[in-house]
Amino acid sequence: MRFVRMCCGLSFLLFSHSIFAEDYSVAEKIKVGYLYNFTKFVTWVDDNSESFNLCVLGNDPFSELIDPIEQQSVQGRPIKLFRLSNLLGPKKQPHCHILYVSSSNKDMQIVQDMTNTLVVGEGAGFITQGGMIGFVNKQGKIKLQINLKVIAKGGLKISAKLLEVADMIKEDINE
Repeated sequence: MRFVRMCCGLSFLLFSHSIFAEDYSVAEKIKVGYLYNFTKFVTWVDDNSESFNLCVLGNDPFSELIDPIEQQSVQGRPIKLFRLSNLLGPKKQPHCHILYVSSSNKDMQIVQDMTNTLVVGEGAGFITQGGMIGFVNKQGKIKLQINLKVIAKGGLKISAKLLEVADMIKEDINE
């Protein structure tokens, strides 16, 4: 519970100037706060990147609400935000440390077998389709579901503090 309050408070402090500019839902504000805080509770394999890349795949539900995240840093590296229409194509895509898959993106096959990328999305079916962390709305509150098997397969480690506030899904979707 303390972690959730910390996420909400921190997201308000970090993004307060944007919050008043537009009428975003509380849910979107909480998700942005979580996305930033995942950087503190997930361990990635060091890849010698100059920046820590947060990518939004598909329709961006956050709009400019998430933009101030680029004023933050992770382990001494600036956060860079990328909005991607797809992960395939002729243009080389950046390595995404966190990849938020918009609910508009129905093709979860493209994120299968990603390594060193935390794949986050929303909806009850996201985790069962191979996502790592899913935002679900339970009784009007944003809750987390974490697929431990997919996270381990992707080479990431999650802090016990994050696991305390989430529902764990241990089954592989292909079993």
